[in-house]
Amino acid sequence: MADLRSELRGHPKPESLWLASGPPTNTYGQVAKAFDQGWGGAVWKTIGEPIINVFSRYGSVDLGQNRMMGFNNIELISDRPIADNLKEIAELKRNYPSTR
Repeated sequence: MADLRSELRGHPKPESLWLASGPPTNTYGQVAKAFDQGWGGAVWKTIGEPIINVFSRYGSVDLGQNRMMGFNNIELISDRPIADNLKEIAELKRNYPSTR
């Protein structure tokens, strides 16, 4: 099996595959589950105020004659308050120090 360890700004990572910012990185529970499954890190869902335009709009991506080659998502920002997000990010950093 390939060794996918990496290092980011002096912090060793057990796995180089990370979750991108999006709906799967919107809460402590989602990111913690990913870390428990071995993901190396996560980019937290976009947060900010005011919270506007949060309606999830998933759509399919077609390629030539092939329908649904993938999905896209243009959900723009978390629907959760900044304070809640920052609290959960801090908790993740405490509970999963190797993924900082």
